[in-house]
Amino acid sequence: MDKHLIIVGAGMQAAEVHYYLGTLGGREVDAFIVDPEYLKEPNFLGCPVLEFDAARQRFSPQTHEAFVAIGMLAIEARRRWCLALVQAGYTLTSFVHPSACVASNVRIGSNTIVKEMAVVSPFARLGDNLILCPQACISHHACIGSHGFMAPAALVAGGADIGERCFIGTGAIVRDRVRIGDGCIIGAGAVIMEDCPAGGVYRAERTRRTREVDE
Repeated sequence: MDKHLIIVGAGMQAAEVHYYLGTLGGREVDAFIVDPEYLKEPNFLGCPVLEFDAARQRFSPQTHEAFVAIGMLAIEARRRWCLALVQAGYTLTSFVHPSACVASNVRIGSNTIVKEMAVVSPFARLGDNLILCPQACISHHACIGSHGFMAPAALVAGGADIGERCFIGTGAIVRDRVRIGDGCIIGAGAVIMEDCPAGGVYRAERTRRTREVDE
């Protein structure tokens, strides 16, 4: 029988994970965990919201697994929480949506969620602590570093290498064999055709109003 779960976070990402792992996956979620400064409500989705020390006293690693559900740009906080939970002895679970297509020779790491209709092709390599949103596509032999976030419909072409702690925005395209350095943010709709040094922000031009509609 699967262990019960504790989820780090009490926002939209945590609600999604509660749905995927709890409602859809059949796992029993017993609590949400937040940093003390975010402890504003005692309950979330019918479960208690606790600080980490209180959660450890009630829900031990022997009886519970964990998932860190801090979304989008809070990548460093997600990484920090993963390390803290592993050091405390918890196993970090993962989830692949039934509609996702993941090649049989691809390893799904810890604290990773692969959402609806995402695609991970053969010989791709995935790190740990990844969020692959709906219709994200990781093509053959691409490498995605740990602690990353792939927004909806983001596309990483064959042989591309995405570093750790990277955010790839909605509809962004990374061409084949390109290297994205650690900690980069690739904005929505960006088209990356060459290597990106670490720690950079790369974005597409904003859409602007060009003329009025003829009556």
